[in-house]
Amino acid sequence: MIVIDSVDKTYHLKGNDVEALKKVSLTIEDGTIYGVIGYSGAGKSTLVRCINLLEVPDSGSITVNGTQLTWHDSEGNFHRKTNHEMKKVRRGIGMIFQHFNLLDRSTVFDNVAYPLKYNGLKKEEIEARVTELLELVDLSDKRNVYPSQLSGGQKQRVAIARALANNPKVLLSDEATSALDPEATASILNLLKELNKKLGLTIIIITHEMSVIKSICHRVAVMEKGRVVEEGDVYSIFAEPKQEITKKFIASQSSLAKVSTLVNDPLVNNPAEGGRLIKLTFLKNSVGESLISLVSQKFNVRLNIVLANVEMIQDSPLGEIIVVIKGEEKNIDAAIAHFAEQKVKVTELEAN
Repeated sequence: MIVIDSVDKTYHLKGNDVEALKKVSLTIEDGTIYGVIGYSGAGKSTLVRCINLLEVPDSGSITVNGTQLTWHDSEGNFHRKTNHEMKKVRRGIGMIFQHFNLLDRSTVFDNVAYPLKYNGLKKEEIEARVTELLELVDLSDKRNVYPSQLSGGQKQRVAIARALANNPKVLLSDEATSALDPEATASILNLLKELNKKLGLTIIIITHEMSVIKSICHRVAVMEKGRVVEEGDVYSIFAEPKQEITKKFIASQSSLAKVSTLVNDPLVNNPAEGGRLIKLTFLKNSVGESLISLVSQKFNVRLNIVLANVEMIQDSPLGEIIVVIKGEEKNIDAAIAHFAEQKVKVTELEAN
């Protein structure tokens, strides 16, 4: 388990102080794939680097796998593990980066072997471990080639194998897919998902892409200006985002981002023609298209579907449908009330 409690971090730059983290608190359970999302400057990379003390916070406590890295004593004084003490701790925390950080003049084998050469292992032990790791990331046939001969996705696989060399319980991923094309990104995310299941690995993913969160994470924290503004399981965050920044992230990868255009389009939402424009959000336990048909018949209203989006999040469906509902006002009200009774979230959309 990783417990972060009231962590602050300020960078003292020339003539300017930048508060990167402000009272950040998170609890990350063992075996979780945990996403941290935010725009540039939100503090997410600083946060992940505090977890292995590559960045030292100014205050607050950080505990990783039962070991306190920073803490306050009974008198309120701040303490941290020394650099010497952190060498052992960091063996249990792997890390991968956006630009891979591989040794260009070393082969794939030697890149993966690099952290093992300083742990007193015998040559045959290193050989066995690197061979195992290359099989794990599906790069056994690349052991003798150099990074320049690899694709971006293959380079990241090498970096992942190297990060796992010392059998860490935690893997930190700082924008590890940002430099990759969509196909390579999907491949790396699938690999991380497999490693999570196979090794019971706790993975913390820093990203600015909600599609990454949706495809792999169990829980997510949304950061803005150094603070965690929203946190929860991924399905709940997608289904009912509370903060404006969260809504923007979700809209950025959904076809329903066009909804603001529709609301103000007189061909779709014309008050003179009557009817109301509503958004229906279908959660895990609600029914989709068949319910629309039943409501139309039962309450004598016309429901014209304008836009629809259905996706799977954490193996559960989440659907949103924009409809124009027309009929007598009392029938429309009754239909909307029935949707709510069936666990369908109804949002009325009004033109600006």
